[in-house]
Amino acid sequence: MDYKFFFMPILRLDNVSVRKGQTMALAQISWELNVGQNWAIIGGNGAGKSTFLSLVRGDIWPVQNVGLRHYFNADGTPSLSPIGFREHTTTVSAELIDHYLQLERVIDGKTLLMAGLHNTPLIYTPPTPQEWDEIHSLAERMGVTALLDKPLPECSTGQVKRLFLARAMASKPRLVFLDEYADGLDRESRLEIIALVDRIAKSGVQILCATHRATELPACINRILMLENGRIVHAGARTMNSLSDPQDTLITQSDSLRDQDKHSVLDDLLVTTPEDIRQTAAMDFSLLPASKPVDSSVPVISMSNATAGIVRNANLVVQRGERWMLTGRNGAGKSTLLRMITGELPAACGGEVRWFGQERIPADGAFKDFWAIKQRIGVVSPRLQTLHRVEITVLDVVLSGFWQHIGLHKYPTPIMEQTAFETLAALGISNLAERKANTLSYGQLRKVIIARALVNSPSLLILDEPFSGLDAPSRHDMRIILNGLADQGLTMVLATHHPEESQCWATNNATINDGVVTIFQD
Repeated sequence: MDYKFFFMPILRLDNVSVRKGQTMALAQISWELNVGQNWAIIGGNGAGKSTFLSLVRGDIWPVQNVGLRHYFNADGTPSLSPIGFREHTTTVSAELIDHYLQLERVIDGKTLLMAGLHNTPLIYTPPTPQEWDEIHSLAERMGVTALLDKPLPECSTGQVKRLFLARAMASKPRLVFLDEYADGLDRESRLEIIALVDRIAKSGVQILCATHRATELPACINRILMLENGRIVHAGARTMNSLSDPQDTLITQSDSLRDQDKHSVLDDLLVTTPEDIRQTAAMDFSLLPASKPVDSSVPVISMSNATAGIVRNANLVVQRGERWMLTGRNGAGKSTLLRMITGELPAACGGEVRWFGQERIPADGAFKDFWAIKQRIGVVSPRLQTLHRVEITVLDVVLSGFWQHIGLHKYPTPIMEQTAFETLAALGISNLAERKANTLSYGQLRKVIIARALVNSPSLLILDEPFSGLDAPSRHDMRIILNGLADQGLTMVLATHHPEESQCWATNNATINDGVVTIFQD
């Protein structure tokens, strides 16, 4: 049934504000959603994009007695309650995906889709044969039939995103909320997901998507709302040469915003050059704790015929002071290779991984405590960042890096506390020390996770997609951090879908395709 017969308009916000703790996350928001409108919510880290989506969907409540939020019933009468509206919506977000990936019970694709059919977290009643037929039909339409029996943790990032879009469509929603839906994808996977979103929109489902990368906007988007510090600074039509053919507007696009949409209002709002971008905070890398010394006569990492998961017979030698950039498509094996380097995933028999000249469990029995090796490795990843979006102070998050715990479970010494504070100061975020981690912007929290990785003086730093989820100023800060750590001589291995961000930084380059590592020679 056509959505336009239900709401005209659908939703109106009149001078609405949202408070999170002591922070006003959204202030004096006035906006209207009408039938046929597909909106992109854009803005930097901490601008309020995710909060805005939550406010619209009815997941959170605005400040009482300040402004009004109206949901319009089928007869056009307004209601202050989201009940009756939320049931016809669904969401795809990084938080939702991480929730499923962290479940103790591993679920497969068909279970995820069946839960989506009822818009519930999991399956609570035995599905009927008719429901299974409906799921298989949906999977065929969404191109995920091959993933129905595949466990979620074994899927690539691109496959996971496609499954969650299919899950979103299972409940036959009228409105889909997409929060940074294309983050963490390689170029080909981004284009595939963008095309899938356009197909969803053509079926009559309205789209609200939040993003900070203008190149992730589907062709179906016909309205732009820009947030800055919790306030709307622009809201209006997206003007383009053509909104009807995604081939013209997206698939042939370059990563340049102007190439993507030469006549878009985004040209005046988002286009920046490196000289336009300012550092968000002053940094002083001399305050960082010195890295643990490394014997130059042995490699920091030595992999010989190392096999695990999709990675096959990997041979890689990382010397002291080198900075490796690893590229490859989603599902190619980048994260698996990094897990082998961190020691999280042991190599199969017949292969070998050595850290600082040491094996995991040497034959002579010495150095059996692998914890001593782990203590020399710092890790930064989107998954770690998600796990730390909890209600503990930033200082405690950084202190947890001494033990590599999630949360602080031991009493730190005064020297540890001083080192943690100085590490925060080195990255220009000492002012955040007493803030709760779950109140930070995405870019701020990324710096905190870097500080956590550096606080224990690592000899090796592993960075998995460090630019993922960051706006332009935060990506600029990340480049400054990487260059500063390089000047300190820290050995680093970085995996990325955006090699242009690190091309000048890397001393060595490798790519991985279907689990096979290829090293580029100078």
